Amino acid sequence: MELKEALQTALDFEKTGHTIYEESANKTKNPIVEKTFRYLSNQELIHIEEILMYIENLGNGLNVELKGDKLEETQHFFNINVKAFKEKTELSDDDIKAHERGLELEGRAYDFYKEQHSKVLKPEIKKLFEWLMMQENAHYELIRKAYDYIKDPIGFYTEEEKWMADGG
Repeated sequence: MELKEALQTALDFEKTGHTIYEESANKTKNPIVEKTFRYLSNQELIHIEEILMYIENLGNGLNVELKGDKLEETQHFFNINVKAFKEKTELSDDDIKAHERGLELEGRAYDFYKEQHSKVLKPEIKKLFEWLMMQENAHYELIRKAYDYIKDPIGFYTEEEKWMADGG
């Protein structure tokens, strides 16, 4: 796969993510699910902008500043909102399916970016794919935590408390 094609595929992943997250945010009746997917939708827009910058400046040696949240920032977002999760929430099958689709998309995108990272030689392009991998990992973890809570709130808190007690 040529670099331009790889970047276009990356762009397609991010556009798909934006669409899925925006539709999920608009469709849910749960304010926490809406907030989570709206956040992810906005992050995908940042990724789209960054990839477009790389495509436009391919070969110019331009060093593009990579924005977007780090894993710690998405964890902070979740921790702030988890308090609202403690309240009784009404979740539809669509909410659960949206989380499952998000996990699948973020996992596939991560795998693609990892593969491309191993193939490219230009340091600035390697940096882009490495950054995208970190972004997808952070989003995967956010969705996974929300999904784990939705599926089993008691088990979620047990695991979180164990994690904190272990220092992990």
